[in-house]
Amino acid sequence: MSNTSRSGVPYYLVLILLLIALAGGAAAGILGYIWITGGSGEPSLSVEDALATLEASEDNMAEAVGTAMVDVANTVFAEAVAAAVAEAVDVSVSAAVDSSVAAAVEALTPVSEPVEFKIVAAESRASFTLKEDLRGVRTTVIGSTSEVGGSIMVDLANPSASSIGAIIINARTLETDNSFRNRALRSQILKSAQDEFEFIVFEPRELGNWSAESVAIGETVSFDVSGDLTVAGVTQRVSFAATVALDSETQISGGATVNLLHGDFGLVIPDVRSVANVTDDVTLSLEFVARAG
Repeated sequence: MSNTSRSGVPYYLVLILLLIALAGGAAAGILGYIWITGGSGEPSLSVEDALATLEASEDNMAEAVGTAMVDVANTVFAEAVAAAVAEAVDVSVSAAVDSSVAAAVEALTPVSEPVEFKIVAAESRASFTLKEDLRGVRTTVIGSTSEVGGSIMVDLANPSASSIGAIIINARTLETDNSFRNRALRSQILKSAQDEFEFIVFEPRELGNWSAESVAIGETVSFDVSGDLTVAGVTQRVSFAATVALDSETQISGGATVNLLHGDFGLVIPDVRSVANVTDDVTLSLEFVARAG
């Protein structure tokens, strides 16, 4: 049997060329799929509207929980009153209890009024940083967006009494220096082209490790803020290292950073021939300006 085709080309060479063509076609198909499903990167709604939706959902849940707690409290209160009447509590004891309650209420009364500062998206930026080999060259990848929203309640006299509301980032609008990478983020990695994964949400749970007991204009305070970070539908507890500077009575600025593993959020890097050795760790950062009123 001849080892050549009718055209005189060896069969093994024909087979190799066929495999290369098939591999090339598959690669082209993957790239085409990522490009098409990556979408345009246009947000479906503003961060302000997304925050309002999130807050409304939390308010409805809180109202339901509050109603249940009131019902329980009413029952407990009624039982307590009945027991008190039955036992004929001494008037002097009641007076002592009233005095203790009054003292507790006075102790819990805040000595200063917290001020709400809202993040100004146009002057703020959220970003991620990682490294990869792009066409054989070690490359630092930075993706960022100004589509950031949230608010911070600052107690100037007692920073440890401050609080932070939910912080939200539109992941669909994150951009790097490579349009194909941007589409891969939206299509395959963050899946932000899908409405349910469009936003990254950080819900702070605890603030601590304050560097100062008070803050004045021109001063900066550092602290840690831990909470629940949700990316592509997966929630993990993380802790940011944060700083806030009091620029004026009506403006604060600052930043927060955290290092995390993308695998902890179930994020998978697509198998693309030109990209290799993507680092497991990612740095997520926020730089913000927020104003009162």
